[in-house]
Amino acid sequence: MGKTENKKHKRRIWLIVIAAVVILIALYQFAYDRFSEKEKDLRIQLREEVERRFPDQAEKVAATYGLYHFETNRNLRQDANPTEDPVVLIHGLDDPEKVWRNLAPTLVKEGFDVWKMQYPNDQPIRDSARLFFERLKIFRKLGAERIMIVGHSMGGLVSREALTNPDFDYIEMARNGEVPEAVELILVGTPNHGSEFVRFRVLAEFREQWIRADRGEGHWLRGILDGVGEAKIDLLPGSQFLTQLNARPHPEGVRMSIIAGIATPLDDEKIAGFIASNREKLPENTHSMLKGLEEALRSATHGLGDGLVTVSSTRLDGVPHQTVRGTHLSMIRNYVKSSEREPPAVPIIVEQLKQWKEIGS
Repeated sequence: MGKTENKKHKRRIWLIVIAAVVILIALYQFAYDRFSEKEKDLRIQLREEVERRFPDQAEKVAATYGLYHFETNRNLRQDANPTEDPVVLIHGLDDPEKVWRNLAPTLVKEGFDVWKMQYPNDQPIRDSARLFFERLKIFRKLGAERIMIVGHSMGGLVSREALTNPDFDYIEMARNGEVPEAVELILVGTPNHGSEFVRFRVLAEFREQWIRADRGEGHWLRGILDGVGEAKIDLLPGSQFLTQLNARPHPEGVRMSIIAGIATPLDDEKIAGFIASNREKLPENTHSMLKGLEEALRSATHGLGDGLVTVSSTRLDGVPHQTVRGTHLSMIRNYVKSSEREPPAVPIIVEQLKQWKEIGS
């Protein structure tokens, strides 16, 4: 076999290998999407079996979840003095709560009573919402009459589920004084229609467990006891959970708003300015091309979104929506603790909470 034929032969082999890999990935993806709910059930069974086999360890990990006062870091069961209008912060998937690094201290300085909800963030979102709901019943008994909620990423879905699931009947329970009245819900980078990037959550899971271990919160079974990736399945676009959640009306009497991030240097205002300046300079027969360019730039910018959640995925019909410059995390917190930069979503959140406090007082 000559050199030329040998090269052609090797090229054919590589093409066959690449084609086979692509086909296998496509088949896996097809099977995964089609049987994701069955996989979710198997993951739940695994977690529940571990809980049965290691009850002491499960109880130890479960004791770390609940509502914590931000300033004292005391669990709700140890600190029975919430104000009438506390702010509750709910983190997202695989987040060790560094997300509140900038927002929580700012809210405290503004005079807000700040609490944070900690939950097994890899378990089914509905289970996390139920835990939140149960803690809020205790919260009401201890004096919290109304609450304002800020949910980052999946935390927004946990909040929406707790407020709208008919099994909880939250609004009626609030009318009866059994849970605090939810008056404000701010969703930050929330994938209301899912995100494809959750398929790679294993990296975020590793990061979370590493940080918790470094803080002395590590446990050899925490990676299973806080969920075995069931939330990932709920977060996939078109999932059964999201379909049911988005089919419900928004919670009655709750003022909702959405903040989404755009990670590119461009935003709608800059794109509009760029097109307008060129429209003045270029001949009229090129204006149709400029319109196409504007649509393409907007589509690319919104499609990237904050790098993990597209802008379109954050939108909900009838809910005020605005974008800020930043990634999924940088729009609400600084990566470096010593940084004096103000994340763009923080002043917006503070202002909206202050507005309601003035109206509600």
